[in-house]
Amino acid sequence: MNREDVLRALQGVIPAVVTPMLENGTLDIDGFEANLHAWNSLGLTGYLVLGSTGETPLLTEFEQGMLVQIARRTVPHDRLLLVGTGRNSTAATIEATLRAAEAGADAVLVVAPTYYTPQYTQSALRRHYEAVADASPVPVLLYNIPQFTHITLSPALVADLATHPNIVGIKDSSGAPASLLAIRRATPPTFRILNGSAVYALGALLDGAADGLILALANIAPETCVALFNAARAGRIEEARRFHSALLALNEALAGTGIGGIKAGVEARGWAAGPSRPPLSPVDEAQRARIAAAVAALP
Repeated sequence: MNREDVLRALQGVIPAVVTPMLENGTLDIDGFEANLHAWNSLGLTGYLVLGSTGETPLLTEFEQGMLVQIARRTVPHDRLLLVGTGRNSTAATIEATLRAAEAGADAVLVVAPTYYTPQYTQSALRRHYEAVADASPVPVLLYNIPQFTHITLSPALVADLATHPNIVGIKDSSGAPASLLAIRRATPPTFRILNGSAVYALGALLDGAADGLILALANIAPETCVALFNAARAGRIEEARRFHSALLALNEALAGTGIGGIKAGVEARGWAAGPSRPPLSPVDEAQRARIAAAVAALP
């Protein structure tokens, strides 16, 4: 994809793809490929591989490379292949970004480093992201998920980084509508804002804060997510609200279950997921039944 194609693909729905695993804890490569094949016909504009929902911090570098290679041969070239490459050092992030681009990633998503959190000032983060964007052969998206990183990419920092010619957007999973709107006001129209919060999905689309959605729930309910996006963009408000209500009910059923819950929902759809990798906890039978019932109720 060229830059213009990447920007177009970011105006749609992208699942933060789960990483299927076998009961022995190894990657379910066949299941991963089968999921992508199944989802290719459902109106998604791309896929995020190696995001938070993909259990990326628990995967080896070898496993991560395998998943990108498999995704590249499975994802049609008219869909975006977005790959998470954020690491705890600038050098390691650049290295991961170069590997992803060489393997065929169309763009990369870079989460903030996390270990020496008190020392990661906004100016330090600016230098980090600028160095990555300078070195990257493909467009770069920022990733704001403070509930995991304990770092917030401020609207002022995002606006500053949006002036870099190779930083084209942000995935914001903070669930903070005011922050999303502040970023929208401070960045040019070509800067893509992807909302990562299912709760705020409809509001972010209707108030113009978001250009698209990157959601974990799109693993379970890709059709509903796409229908919500299309209805909201077409101004069919009541229809969009119905689809969003269905997603909120699913989100409520998943509350407190983490990635194990997402995977249970994927399996309830008949797609591959398997267990989460320890130390993540599996869902119990009561949670699994609750999630399956919510999946069965999807429109």
